Amino acid sequence: MTTAAAGDPRRPSFGFMIGVLVTGQSIGTMGTTMIPAVAPKVAETLGISSALIGYQISLLALAMIVALAFGSRFSQRWGATRMQQIGLTLVATGGLIAILPHVFFFYAASIALGLGYGSLTPSASSLLMRFTPTARRNLIFSLKQTGVPLGGIGAALITPAVAVAWGWQWAILGNSLALYVLVFVLQRGRPHWDDDRDPQARISGNPFSGVMTIWKHPGLRLLSISGGSFVVVQICLSTFTVILFNEELGWGLIEAGIVLTASQVGGVSGRVFWGWLADLTGNCFGMLSLLGVVMTASALGCYAVTPQWSMVAACALFFVLGSTASGWNGAFLAEVARLAPRESISVATGGSLVFVNIGKAIGPIAFANAFLLTGNYQMVFVLLALPAAIGLWCVWAAHRGTRTGPSAAPRA
Repeated sequence: MTTAAAGDPRRPSFGFMIGVLVTGQSIGTMGTTMIPAVAPKVAETLGISSALIGYQISLLALAMIVALAFGSRFSQRWGATRMQQIGLTLVATGGLIAILPHVFFFYAASIALGLGYGSLTPSASSLLMRFTPTARRNLIFSLKQTGVPLGGIGAALITPAVAVAWGWQWAILGNSLALYVLVFVLQRGRPHWDDDRDPQARISGNPFSGVMTIWKHPGLRLLSISGGSFVVVQICLSTFTVILFNEELGWGLIEAGIVLTASQVGGVSGRVFWGWLADLTGNCFGMLSLLGVVMTASALGCYAVTPQWSMVAACALFFVLGSTASGWNGAFLAEVARLAPRESISVATGGSLVFVNIGKAIGPIAFANAFLLTGNYQMVFVLLALPAAIGLWCVWAAHRGTRTGPSAAPRA
């Protein structure tokens, strides 16, 4: 670990670093989740089916894969903080493109949004591995990843209210302006946090070297596939919850947004809780296994939801589902960083997230097509138990492999 304040009183504190990384993750996530939070309104404006919003999310995920495959080396050359700034700028610009009045721009914006959002996590992981004490690694990674559900909460609370009052475009415009401001704030830390950058570092070469690093390590391979399975539940939960309650169960847009908010609050609580539990027990794989069991069970519980359910009951179920569907990421990333060679953490993180984003790309399309076949959003939510169960099995197999296999790595 590098001490953030060593020898230079002008160096920003570790707390400042965590603050700007969480803020960037939060506002960046809002930039990618505001549209699903008001999917019926967006579909009405553009004259398309609400289910087709899933294709926009899948296109965004494909752009993220490109960023992860080609951009993981950029942190070595330009610095992790600079990559944070580039990523946030792209997300902000993508938001501005999305509000232009044509469906072409709506889908084209996904490219900028995905390229930018895909740059945030590998560069943040590189910073956190340098400056975080080993004993607090799972918790700090999880705290940073709370930015994802925090951003989801912001999108779920703010966007429906703004959409009803003034139009959904104004919410996205405000978010983009906030991102541009944060880019300037990050500049304060760059001279200190990017002091390890190598201007001569190669940025060419095999763009899928990170994927190959993951694939050659059985534990990392299975762990990454589990992330690709769990993220299907996560992305479908954030994309289709409002549509389920608004269009199928007949709830108002703001009431449906409250249920989505409950799931995102569960995500924030879950990321902190599961990260804390992993550090407490010293068994990240065991924690992820328990998480997978709860995720599978709560997805099956969606079968019982009816239009007559109370707001409290719906929020409780989706809080639990969100605490697992959005709660695995921090401990997952910390475990990837622990198992990866120290000099390849950014590359391995990017490679692992390629697997995750394959699931993110496939999930919404599979969900949308399952709905088109069944005509029932509720039944498709129940089917999310399948990827949750697959992820659970992969975690168990990865744990067994790292304990007994030749590639088992010692704990840091």
